[in-house]
Amino acid sequence: MQIRPARIGALLIVLGALVVLVLDLYTALQTPSHLRRTISEYGLGAQQWVFSIGVVLLAFGSALTLAAALRHRLTRPTSAASICLTLWTVGLVAVVAVPKQDWSNDASLSVGGTIHRLGAAVAFVSIPVAVFLFSRPWIRDAVWAARARITLGLSMLSVVTLLPIVYALVAGATGPRPWYRVVTLGYVERVLVVAEVIALISLALWVWAAERRSVHAVESQKIKASQRV
Repeated sequence: MQIRPARIGALLIVLGALVVLVLDLYTALQTPSHLRRTISEYGLGAQQWVFSIGVVLLAFGSALTLAAALRHRLTRPTSAASICLTLWTVGLVAVVAVPKQDWSNDASLSVGGTIHRLGAAVAFVSIPVAVFLFSRPWIRDAVWAARARITLGLSMLSVVTLLPIVYALVAGATGPRPWYRVVTLGYVERVLVVAEVIALISLALWVWAAERRSVHAVESQKIKASQRV
């Protein structure tokens, strides 16, 4: 049986997203106020293992999607799209490997807290840029134009969801309030994550379609070759 990394990658991304979504919905039903907190708060509680599984699935699925995209020449290894998708994956791994700092025990930012914050920031910024750069060259392609335009639109939507955080950073730098109190970070982060994961799923499904097309082409060639004998 031939291993198809794009199919596995797409399924892992969807499964990882569902794990985190179900965890968040379950927690919200128990404690609605929890939605005001950032998603990475799960890394400090009893549900840490569930959260870690979901994020690792997202990271692994993203890595397989990139590998398949390179294999089917939808992008190049040195392209900005590949680099940004790699940064997204590394950022997710950092978020899991180094949990969010527990501010109730330590009021000063630790090295681990810095790594976690940096990993999350890199991941959030990298994935909409990666999906945009991946899609842009294909919007007039005879085969992939429709998928490219849908994926491009979703990437632009995810960029829009970044704007409240950008506003908070600017307001925090120029005003008396800390940036994380300018907006309700938990709500904003969840909208951002949903938009970014939907764009990522669109990209993964596109790469999966390219994989299926390639497999069918190979099988057709084998059939034609056997008929000539």
